[in-house]
Amino acid sequence: MLSEKDQNILGKLIIDNQDLDSLESKLSGFNIFEAIGVVRQEIRHSNFIAFLLNPFENHRLGDLFLKKLLVCTLLNMENSPLSPIEIDIADFKDVEIRREWRNIDILIYSPSNRLVCVIENKVDSSEHSNQLKRYEEIISAEFPSHELKKIFVYLTKDADDASYDTWLPLGYEQVIEVIESICDKYQSTMGNDIYTLMRHYVNLVRRHIVSNSEIAKLCQKIYKQHRQALDLIYEHRPDLQLEISEFLQQMIKDSVEERYIVEDYSDKKYIRFAPKEWDDLPFQKTCIHWTDSKRILLFQFGNDPQNLRLDLVIGPGDLKIKTAISDVVKTLRLACKHQQKETGWTIIRKQEILRLSDYVDEDLENLQEKIKSIWEQAFNHEIKLIREAISQLQLDPSIG
Repeated sequence: MLSEKDQNILGKLIIDNQDLDSLESKLSGFNIFEAIGVVRQEIRHSNFIAFLLNPFENHRLGDLFLKKLLVCTLLNMENSPLSPIEIDIADFKDVEIRREWRNIDILIYSPSNRLVCVIENKVDSSEHSNQLKRYEEIISAEFPSHELKKIFVYLTKDADDASYDTWLPLGYEQVIEVIESICDKYQSTMGNDIYTLMRHYVNLVRRHIVSNSEIAKLCQKIYKQHRQALDLIYEHRPDLQLEISEFLQQMIKDSVEERYIVEDYSDKKYIRFAPKEWDDLPFQKTCIHWTDSKRILLFQFGNDPQNLRLDLVIGPGDLKIKTAISDVVKTLRLACKHQQKETGWTIIRKQEILRLSDYVDEDLENLQEKIKSIWEQAFNHEIKLIREAISQLQLDPSIG
């Protein structure tokens, strides 16, 4: 039960708080993108931006958005390969808008204008694995002409600089300003459906992505004035990690008889199980430094606050046994490479189930549906292959 002091702190937050009322008003309107779970999913944002960029889509904008976004991107570029006037009079009748071509988020290619433009989109993630340099090398190899104008755009929430000077920074604020300007000037010719869709997208970005938006500033003001109350609310928020753990444990319980699996020790972070037939293998119950079952090989859900994966884990035990198990799994081309250690735990296969972007809206029902779907697929394919391969492994536990 809350103390009188805590009740007073919460009361000041919710009673006659004009800033909070204003924030609730701004967030209460229906938004189609929120309804379908887009919010911070990079792939969905890239899909919508590519849709607007493509003159041949049914948005009735032609190449308007394409030209305006190119102009917006190149305005602050020294020695720009194209001037605003050249872009304005350009004919993009042959332009191609490619999605996920060679892992590039968005590619714009117009042979007649000798133009290729790469857009790398980052909402919550950042650069990794030297990807920007790789994309430049891909473009150089696929489009070797020296006459081709090559533009590399790094799209982020706040127009962050990329690690390479060849990439032009572009912020989501600039993207939605372009969309807003089109909405304001061309509403009468673009149709109510497209106008509404574009307005919903602008509102989505202002609510959830752009850090200097009116909503963001209002949130910062409320937090500064009511830090104690909001910290108290956060402290007592629903525990999504625990709810997912309980769901996983129940899902395994429900599968015990039907799928012939056995539960193993589980907690909030790790939910473990194994095929029942593995218990008849002479090497399975040879692990004395892990769970009480002494099983050396277990499937394990790794349930972190904003990540969920399904691992195949070998516990501490005889190095020869561990190596033999790992080698069998590797033949299935499903395993990751890990050095075997007699005293440690070895994850020999990982499968990502939920990632950071899945947790943005924290809709438990949606997360459960995705977990169930991937669980069914994995059980009928990867887990099936692994359990059959291990069941055929004849290994004497005394080999060590």
